[in-house]
Amino acid sequence: MRILILDGYVDEPTCLGVPPYISTYVRYVAGAFVLAGIPEESISYLTIDEYRKSEEKRSLLNDSDAVFLIAGMTVPGRYLGGKPITEREIEEIGKLPIYKVVGGPVKFGFALKGGVKAKPLLFENYDLVVKGDIELAAYKIGKALTSCTQLPEGVFLERRTASYIDKIAPLGAFIVKEHPYFPYVICEVETFRGCERKHHCSYCTEAFYGHPDEREPEKIIEEIKALYSTGVKYFRIGRQPNILGYKAISTFGEFSIPNVEVICNLFRSIRNIGDIKTLHIDNVNAGTIDAYPEESKRALYCIANYDTEGDVAPFGLETADEEVIKKNYLKVNPEGIKKAIRIVNEVGAFKEREDGLYKLLPGINFLVGLPGETKKTFEKNKDFLKSILDEGLLLRRINIRQVMIFEGTQISEMVKKARTKYRKEFEKFKQFVREEIDFPMMKKVFPVGTVIKEVLLEAYDGGHTLGRQIGSYPVLVRIPEKLELFKVKNVIVVGHRERSVIGIPIPININNISHKLLSYIPGISKKLATEIVLKRPFKDKTELLTLFPQLSKFSKYIITSH
Repeated sequence: MRILILDGYVDEPTCLGVPPYISTYVRYVAGAFVLAGIPEESISYLTIDEYRKSEEKRSLLNDSDAVFLIAGMTVPGRYLGGKPITEREIEEIGKLPIYKVVGGPVKFGFALKGGVKAKPLLFENYDLVVKGDIELAAYKIGKALTSCTQLPEGVFLERRTASYIDKIAPLGAFIVKEHPYFPYVICEVETFRGCERKHHCSYCTEAFYGHPDEREPEKIIEEIKALYSTGVKYFRIGRQPNILGYKAISTFGEFSIPNVEVICNLFRSIRNIGDIKTLHIDNVNAGTIDAYPEESKRALYCIANYDTEGDVAPFGLETADEEVIKKNYLKVNPEGIKKAIRIVNEVGAFKEREDGLYKLLPGINFLVGLPGETKKTFEKNKDFLKSILDEGLLLRRINIRQVMIFEGTQISEMVKKARTKYRKEFEKFKQFVREEIDFPMMKKVFPVGTVIKEVLLEAYDGGHTLGRQIGSYPVLVRIPEKLELFKVKNVIVVGHRERSVIGIPIPININNISHKLLSYIPGISKKLATEIVLKRPFKDKTELLTLFPQLSKFSKYIITSH
């Protein structure tokens, strides 16, 4: 018996599954099969990128008794680690002469970019289309396979519970070993699913999951221990719309009072599991911070002390236009967001090592194309960002997306089609953010001399190697030389671009470093780099620094071995 999980990748407001991330769906489906009695060795995993590249890998589909396709992008972006499945590929896989199941957020509609209305797919050639939860369908199919009864066909509508996830999540940990990035894979971990708000944001698909259904803290720890035992050391507590809403004490109005004790105990327990290299978060509701600043501050302080450096608390500002906020039932006004930014800076803008990354900084999202938007909206967005910069506050990243429309969301009743009406203003706004906000902010958040640890080298761009730290919203690192991919390097920042930093690997072996990389060290011109190269080899750092004192600022990162 062979079962194949085919990962077409997912990206939702609360779940990312594009490499180096592996989504909850993949692990849950694997765990559901194990719970149903299917042996681990009978369950295989394949990414859509592997499917494209290898005839041998594609043959796994034909050799399987059942194929589970997981896909769906409801907040698509640009990806360095993989290319999500296309509509043509979904159709192609559907024509294979085997039992096929499709599920994941693709059930809400299909699109690969913002500014469009998601297209409903019919999945005509699939045996089972999961409109409910694919991890529950996996259990039912697993039971049918082990008992040799008829496999279900048609549409599957059943929904899972958090207690069910608590059972299957640890059982599915083994599947991460088949990920092409393993062991450099980061696992999205769920605390709860569903939205706590009474009035949902007009565009968001998280409301489709209903009210929050929360997992138990000890079961989350059990899952992470199981993943850790396989060799995973990178985690993001991200599969929820608001980490401050987990096990909330009570709800008054739109927002819940953070349960500081539960949040603190959860993050403390995770860090105590072992050598966790990444513990990050995703999704913080600024409305919660605005409504309950003291409780939020204490909870965020705990997170900032137990997480690993380079963490991001993302806020869905979406717009600084009050009218657009009201019309789309958004979470909080600009002043509330600003209060949240101040509080995260207060508790998280510190470093554990002098040349390290800030522990926890805020990030903000803008969403273009919402109903009520005018030309003045973009000016208000600019003014908001200028005020953040003028106040000296730090932002880890600014995301700008175009709205996508899914049937069943409130926005689908408000507009006939997704479009960015003010295209010229939108393009000017993006340019403003990149040049006047991102660039100076990048210099403040990642000053020259910052050491970014464990940068995974993933791709080439001309003569540059592109890499990222394995974490939440990692900054893109450009190394101006071609290095071997899928190696991990510590990198020191030597320059900046609007959306990336320029770095060189450390330690710097002065007797071996290329002339090109050497010339990127601040204070070292191409002419001076040539002089250094001609004087090599140096017997020790004393000799080097006597001849070239310009390197003294970087001396702690330099070695002179031959």
